[in-house]
Amino acid sequence: MAVDLEPLGVIDIGSNSVRLVIYEGAVRAAAPLFNEKVLCGLGKEVASTGRLSDQAVARALAALVRFRAITRILGTKNLRAIATAAVREAENGAEFIKQGEAICGTEIEILSGAKEAELVAQGIRMGFLNPRGICGDLGGGSLELTVFQHKHPSKLIVNHIKPRGYYN
Repeated sequence: MAVDLEPLGVIDIGSNSVRLVIYEGAVRAAAPLFNEKVLCGLGKEVASTGRLSDQAVARALAALVRFRAITRILGTKNLRAIATAAVREAENGAEFIKQGEAICGTEIEILSGAKEAELVAQGIRMGFLNPRGICGDLGGGSLELTVFQHKHPSKLIVNHIKPRGYYN
């Protein structure tokens, strides 16, 4: 199917940065065609105020406007957007998501810590046969740990640890 060969875009709205990666179409080991990160600091004030700051929101929304333009230029029709800890925990996170979705033209999925760890684990499994050990995903507002056990290679133990005041 021709749509499978079209570029796939992912927007990752994190506590520190907003990133766009565009991959070549549905192939076994997709190579990135474009990769850009903008430091927005969405999570910087969440621990102290419970809110995304107006300045950080403005930077993030400006990045989304740019990223949407880039996806149009590169013909990226399949676009997925996700948000993590800062947006998930902020009082005004839902308002930010509404504005971001209007800009991106797609739903922004707010990932739980467990879902973040699960996605990291899927990436590890794609690159390693029967992984064994611990994988950590340290972001600006959370740390997700995934334990791979040799006895149960298909079973994950996922722990979500949120460091206090880590946004600063």
